Amino acid sequence: MDDAASITIAKDGMAVDILTDGASIASLRPKGAAHSMVLGLAPSGYGAANKAYVGASVGRFANRIAFGRFAFDGRDFSLPVNDGPHHLHGGPGGFSVRRWEVASREPSRAVLALQSENGDEGYPGSIEARAIFTVLSGDEFEIAYEAEADSPTIVNLTSHLYFNLAGSGDILDHRLTLAADRYLPIDETTIPTGEIAAVGNTRFDFRGGRLLAERPQGLDHNYCLASQRAAEPRLAASLHSQRSGWTLELSTTEPGLQVYDGAKFDGAQSDAVGRPIEAFAGLALEPQTWPDAPNRPSFPSAMLLPGETYRSISRYRFIVGSSDMPHEQTVAENQARGSAE
Repeated sequence: MDDAASITIAKDGMAVDILTDGASIASLRPKGAAHSMVLGLAPSGYGAANKAYVGASVGRFANRIAFGRFAFDGRDFSLPVNDGPHHLHGGPGGFSVRRWEVASREPSRAVLALQSENGDEGYPGSIEARAIFTVLSGDEFEIAYEAEADSPTIVNLTSHLYFNLAGSGDILDHRLTLAADRYLPIDETTIPTGEIAAVGNTRFDFRGGRLLAERPQGLDHNYCLASQRAAEPRLAASLHSQRSGWTLELSTTEPGLQVYDGAKFDGAQSDAVGRPIEAFAGLALEPQTWPDAPNRPSFPSAMLLPGETYRSISRYRFIVGSSDMPHEQTVAENQARGSAE
């Protein structure tokens, strides 16, 4: 098999390295940064070897579908299970292990494309998917996903970036702020129970900012940003590293944000310079539709019909040396707006 293509897009001092294996982001360096803001692997670590989905584009349905089963359009579907008894991130042959094609490339923008046929990993309908990576400025980067289907199906795509704004060590000294007053409790197998719970008076409350060292144990939960996808990105999260002084502001159109603390990293994978990736080496922030949505009518829908275009947009803005800790008022304002929908 030929080696995966590597692409670098850049503008105004920001540079992003992308691989066609899994439409993966290997490095993201904003203007003025001496290190990447995301975990990256050696080139051979992507595709099927990338068990933790580091930097990869995941689908056809990001996150979990309980027991790999759902009913849709009057039919029952069975998907392969690859996370205990459940289907995770599109299954063992999902988009993260596939080699995407370079559809177009400009100095600051790259479009990667993938065809997923009817029955691929058990999903109904054929889809044409695109991952669109754009450097907007020296401090802002955008990821957009688009898809069209030839028959009714479900689609939920996300980028599985792990952030470490200090460039090394763990992320437990990072301060996280979330624009969400609700989250989805999970059972012992990490499937949502169906309850949509308030974060108030719990350790899941990040509305006012909280150090990740103070996070709830086993943080791998969906935060409910809104009841449906928005037309334009809204500020959803802010992450600040006390060690480096860098802050990330994440805006998205998506109704949910999966937050995973990286606790399961065990050194089995190595980063781009050969260092073992240990527990809490990066924080995954995954904008998406809520997990197990095909089995939960009360959750935002993941349905895609012929003639429609699925479009998800997330923007990542990096700030260094900000005295704000870390833009909590703006995040709170967006949380209030999302709750009102």
